[in-house]
Amino acid sequence: MQRLFFVLSALIFSISAHATDWEEYPESLPQFSFPGDSLKQQWDNLTRLTQVAYPDENWIKSMMTDYPRLAHHMMVLGSDPESHPAVFKAIQDSDYSDLAAAVQEVWRLHYSGHYREAYKLGMQLGPFGEVPAIYSRLVHATLLIDDHDEKMSEFSESAALSNEGLTLAPEYRFAEFGLVYAKVRMLELLSTGEARSSGYIPIAQDKLDKLQEYAPDRGAYPLTRGGLEAGIVERVGSFLGSITYGATESSAIENFELARKLLPDMAIVYNEYSVGLKRLDKDDFRKEIRELLNTCIGLTPVNAEDALNQMHCKRSLEKNTKD
Repeated sequence: MQRLFFVLSALIFSISAHATDWEEYPESLPQFSFPGDSLKQQWDNLTRLTQVAYPDENWIKSMMTDYPRLAHHMMVLGSDPESHPAVFKAIQDSDYSDLAAAVQEVWRLHYSGHYREAYKLGMQLGPFGEVPAIYSRLVHATLLIDDHDEKMSEFSESAALSNEGLTLAPEYRFAEFGLVYAKVRMLELLSTGEARSSGYIPIAQDKLDKLQEYAPDRGAYPLTRGGLEAGIVERVGSFLGSITYGATESSAIENFELARKLLPDMAIVYNEYSVGLKRLDKDDFRKEIRELLNTCIGLTPVNAEDALNQMHCKRSLEKNTKD
């Protein structure tokens, strides 16, 4: 039975990994590398958006203690000699050094723009690697995939994987954010009727409320909330948005402004803010959009995710100028 579990897990991973049409990080953009200790040294700067904890041995041990179901899951994974060597060593020898190093490598690949490799490695490391792997897949889908149906498939599958992970580590904040982020991105792609009937809007609002209450200084939350509310207003208007979902033009802008205050030098804020204003009213906010995009392209990106957001700002500014 246990052997069947691992065969099925490997099959699911194989299908999931190969279903994605991975786009490469453009060679024309700034290239990033975080070898050795540089990842840890730059960690706070790299993770300003999410403030995710650095994945060292102590973090792994604390997660195993805090989430018994996760610990049991890792025990099952690590009991198979064909599991990833770092997972096997962690369970067989109670030595988490290699597992921590492997999870760090997932992040190293992610922030360097090697999303396919980050996903492939992370999905072999159990829940500790799967969470950053899913995040890498979400960033890739958001910033490098243009096709509507492929985007929807990526966000939907990422949401499903995040749900599975949260059964092992309930209330792990970064995984919760990954799930709500995927659902907000799905809402952007749905028709108005589909979005309203999906039930995702109140779920995303409730989860973002709780996440913001837990960490009011984490810029990812108001930024995502601003995008969600801008999408609601775009579809149904401020009046109906207000009485149905508590979302208005002003509340969307307030969230974007809070994100900008918390993260004044991150390209993603200006990219998402400008997209949000286009949804609210492209003509009314033409000047503000141009200012946001100009600020965005004047920033110095610190990782591949930053550089990709800046790339989108440049494209939007060119299009905004032509329009």
